[in-house]
Amino acid sequence: MVDREAQGDPLAAHLRERLPGAKVEILDDARRYLSSGSRASDSLVLMRRRGAFVKDFPQTPGTPPCGEKYIIPMMNCPYSCSYCYLRSYLEHRSVVIFTDTGRMKEETARAIAEDAPRFMTTGEMSDSLALDDLTGTTLDLLPLFEGSSTLLEARTKSDNVKHLLAAADDPSRLSSGSEPAGSLLDRLLVTWTLGPEEMMEREEPGTASLGARLDAICALRGAGIKTGVRLDPIIPAYADIASYGRLLDGLKEAAGGNGIYRFELGALRFPSGLLESVRETVPRSPILRGEFLRDREGKLRLYRPSRVSLYREIAGLVLQRFPEASIELCMESSSVWEDAGIEPLVCSPGTQRPQPLS
Repeated sequence: MVDREAQGDPLAAHLRERLPGAKVEILDDARRYLSSGSRASDSLVLMRRRGAFVKDFPQTPGTPPCGEKYIIPMMNCPYSCSYCYLRSYLEHRSVVIFTDTGRMKEETARAIAEDAPRFMTTGEMSDSLALDDLTGTTLDLLPLFEGSSTLLEARTKSDNVKHLLAAADDPSRLSSGSEPAGSLLDRLLVTWTLGPEEMMEREEPGTASLGARLDAICALRGAGIKTGVRLDPIIPAYADIASYGRLLDGLKEAAGGNGIYRFELGALRFPSGLLESVRETVPRSPILRGEFLRDREGKLRLYRPSRVSLYREIAGLVLQRFPEASIELCMESSSVWEDAGIEPLVCSPGTQRPQPLS
């Protein structure tokens, strides 16, 4: 579906060329269509974005500053993970692709120049790579990071990396005017969400398997592209330490002992409306097991001592296999970092890696 005002945008034309068999419907007002509560999870809606493309991450009270921003080239995800907060955040299921990419790049370039964030990710409101071979977003944005201290982070649960590997093999695919392709690719960090295999199979339908994700990590590492791992969410029902040990053994085999740029750990949390949504759609879901308490932001979080215990154990497993790993906690206060034995970090403008708080 294409919003009428977006018909002439280059990205809209590009996608129609790449999807020649797709049924196309022109919408007079795509926003009205989406606000009607569309349940067509297999539809793409092409439209221009009214709001800002670049945003700061919401800061949980008491957390160390993350030094990151996010970019919104898409809204919603082709996957259907049971715990995804977009279930409660959006009132529709359609995947929205924003076609006014010129403004997106202007905002991104301005944020890099003025704020020098550590990372800018395209994976907050959608999966960065699930449709990236069609949209070309990652390789289109990457030249903006040339010569900066900021990394472009793609977050994914896919194994859709062939186009990135092709760019590594063929420098002409990158449209930088001066910097060699290898140097430009050094501005890219691809981060995979991983978890125990049983959890991924049951709670992340449609995503790449664990084996496929590990193969993709291995392939990008071989091409010299930075890779990261998010162990988030850690779900109590699947938080068997032995299963995390097996996961990390497989990761070490794929990436090598120092092959992961950073690890992020985060325990399952439910923003307002998500718990109710899960109870309604999957009333016996394992993700509902555990003691959850409401925090100051209105999120339901796993009981703090349980979170701290999980972080301690899993961080210990990570360091056994990746002794030089950088480990960060997602949306946790500095006191939780300290209780978990992970040194809180502070991020200064212009630095890629955070430094220990003094």
